[in-house]
Amino acid sequence: MTQQLWSKPITVETRKPGQRLTIANTETATYYLLRNWPAKSHGIAFKNAKRTLISAHEGHVEALVARAAFLAALEESGIQIFEV
Repeated sequence: MTQQLWSKPITVETRKPGQRLTIANTETATYYLLRNWPAKSHGIAFKNAKRTLISAHEGHVEALVARAAFLAALEESGIQIFEV
């Protein structure tokens, strides 16, 4: 398991109003998705991101692919994105 840094971080909202989190690697994105996801919906993009991030964490998927899947899940769930 290697840390996969992203070339461009994503800043998103958290469960606490007014608080933001900058996510710059696959590991942080995985933790956010599995433990701190502020949306109640878990659609197709969420499920795909979950699989993709775990595969990336295990070294089977490139960081850029994991980032794109994570971004799609954010957009699907309507989670506010401040920087992409």
